[in-house]
Amino acid sequence: MERINLRYWSKEEVGRLLPEKFVDRDISEVFLRAMESGKVVSLYGPRQSGKSSLMGWAIHKLLRDGVAPQNINYAAMDYLDLHPLVSDTRNFLKLLYEESDKKGRIYLFIDEIQRLENAGLLLKQIYDAHRDIQIITSGSSILGMKEKIKEHLTGRKIDLIVYPFSFLEFLRARQGLPEERIRRYKIEEVEELVELYGKRLSSLWENYVKEGGYPEVTLSSKRKSWVYSGLFSIYLEKDVGGLLSSANYQKFQDYIRLIASEIGKIYNRQAVARVFGRDARTIEKFEDILVLTFVIYKLTPFYTNIRKELSKSPRFYFIDTGLRNFILGETGEKLITGSLLENGVISEMLKFSENRNFLLHWWRSKGGAEVDLVLKSGERVIPFEIKGMREQKPKLTRSFISFIEKYKPSQAYFISGNYYGNTLYKTTKIYYIPSYLIGLLETF
Repeated sequence: MERINLRYWSKEEVGRLLPEKFVDRDISEVFLRAMESGKVVSLYGPRQSGKSSLMGWAIHKLLRDGVAPQNINYAAMDYLDLHPLVSDTRNFLKLLYEESDKKGRIYLFIDEIQRLENAGLLLKQIYDAHRDIQIITSGSSILGMKEKIKEHLTGRKIDLIVYPFSFLEFLRARQGLPEERIRRYKIEEVEELVELYGKRLSSLWENYVKEGGYPEVTLSSKRKSWVYSGLFSIYLEKDVGGLLSSANYQKFQDYIRLIASEIGKIYNRQAVARVFGRDARTIEKFEDILVLTFVIYKLTPFYTNIRKELSKSPRFYFIDTGLRNFILGETGEKLITGSLLENGVISEMLKFSENRNFLLHWWRSKGGAEVDLVLKSGERVIPFEIKGMREQKPKLTRSFISFIEKYKPSQAYFISGNYYGNTLYKTTKIYYIPSYLIGLLETF
């Protein structure tokens, strides 16, 4: 237990759990509330997105709040010699209790849990045996891992996703604005922000969409391509290598490059299968791996008929645009326009919608009218049109008007360059906002 229980750790060892440049995460408060639920809290997300750092932050907060070190246990499953200890559930539970102060709640943090065999069953046994043990796990969601754990913990767990930095977190990391300005705003409050800091925010937003939001990329002084090269190599080796045959391993890498080059396009699995000379099932497995390891996001179409929604073609976007740019070798001074800008906006909306009651879709009518993004919350629908880096007031497109007339939303958003304003189209209030504001709004 000396390797796990904090009563045996030195200050330096405890200190190393929290990075020196830790950036406060948007999910922090949700995470703390979940830790008081008594349920198993599972942090999922891309490799190196900050899950372990968030665990370290929570441990430091517990210590500051007066939780006894002997009541806090941290086990990193990267160390294989710890597996027998954690896997022997009966003895492990006895040790956890005996090492504690026998007064307060016991906290058990298990990092990289996907490396632990029979993880779901072990967590269920610990949870069912001792309700005074709060379990927190983290892991990159390799194919099927999430489902295996969920199978044993139905009704017993809370899943939280830790994405790479949002633009708001990127601003915190780069100290891009005065501290009091780095926050979320109501739409009515942002005009002054645009007037005072519009050019700076636009420049930082371009950097963010080019570089992405992986913490090490944002905070490191190393060349960004070096960091991404290491990250991508580890991803292929540890998350993908054991899931594919050697014959499909190179095809998978080629498939990633294809998706990166065609972000936002309507996806046809059969056509892709023909390109790679593989059957549709193999291509579907490629899709699943990239989605379940949080590399890409599947944006499904919006329809009022759910059967149509599930049967129509999706569009794929990268969760981190910096990783996408690295894969294609596009790390230079290229302007942020077109599909890359669209990907940046949708990635921000994905991070915003997490832990909120929002669903994201795209829309296309039978006549070919398209809207880039539709946010759905209950009966509410909000369309978003994304149109480049224009400075002047953009003209509403026929497709945008077509959606508004069909679904009559109370509000809609037209995203462009640095133009900010609003107008009324029949009963729909339309907000024109710069693309950098999409990650700074409090709500929609």
